[in-house]
Amino acid sequence: MIPAAGVHPGTAARAAGSAVPWLTVVSLAVLAAYADNFWIVSLRVSVGAIERTQAPFSSWLAESAVALPMFVLAVFAALMLARRWFGPAPSGRTVLVTGLLVAAAVTLIGAAELAASSATDYQLQLQLMDSGQHGAAQGLLPDQRQATLGLQLGSVAYGSAILLVTNLVVVGWSIAIGGGRLNVVRKQRRTPR
Repeated sequence: MIPAAGVHPGTAARAAGSAVPWLTVVSLAVLAAYADNFWIVSLRVSVGAIERTQAPFSSWLAESAVALPMFVLAVFAALMLARRWFGPAPSGRTVLVTGLLVAAAVTLIGAAELAASSATDYQLQLQLMDSGQHGAAQGLLPDQRQATLGLQLGSVAYGSAILLVTNLVVVGWSIAIGGGRLNVVRKQRRTPR
């Protein structure tokens, strides 16, 4: 292969060797997506609208699969940022910081998904309250709305903390299983000479 004009021959080899480690990206994203959505569905069953809690297992599987591309994007962005900051081979503390970046990125995605789920539950709960208020005292409705909103906001706050702890554990175990390493670039295969 003839290198392009103005391109150093070693640059093309380095660019080819710095490809994304898709096995790392996808495995971390799958673990985080399914762990986070477990908690999101669990919180929905605990405090959410009853219309959405009929089949929690199938909801967990479907929502995890739908959210997976966003988690892949979050892990990819965190690894690319770590590669830019620390180079292609993080070690020691930089592995810890890279793991924290990945955990923070997937927690942001999980928290956004939790907030969207809670907003949907809140709207469904308001519709249920409005439909049930025909024969009840009208004075209870504002208090019920306030209590429902407080419940959903508390769910998002506590749920986000649970997601952060879960993601720290998931990423930490992944790093531990990898022998204390976290690949940010794909390893080159050596070709025999």
